[in-house]
Amino acid sequence: MVVVKKVKLSIDLIRPADVLIESILSVLSFFPGRQQEILQQVDHTVGEMLASFQPKEDPGSVEKIEDSTSPI
Repeated sequence: MVVVKKVKLSIDLIRPADVLIESILSVLSFFPGRQQEILQQVDHTVGEMLASFQPKEDPGSVEKIEDSTSPI
């Protein structure tokens, strides 16, 4: 038999980061001993999401920096 826990979430639209943190902490309380594993998965996913917002660097647009000691 699967036990389903319900969590009621009130969202303060002015403080979205605080709401997410509080939500994560609430959910973690249902998984004693697995908090690190869960947080690592969250960290990985959030890291991928953050990386997707970074502009992609075009390797062709990077200028080569000439060595000032090389002969001209």
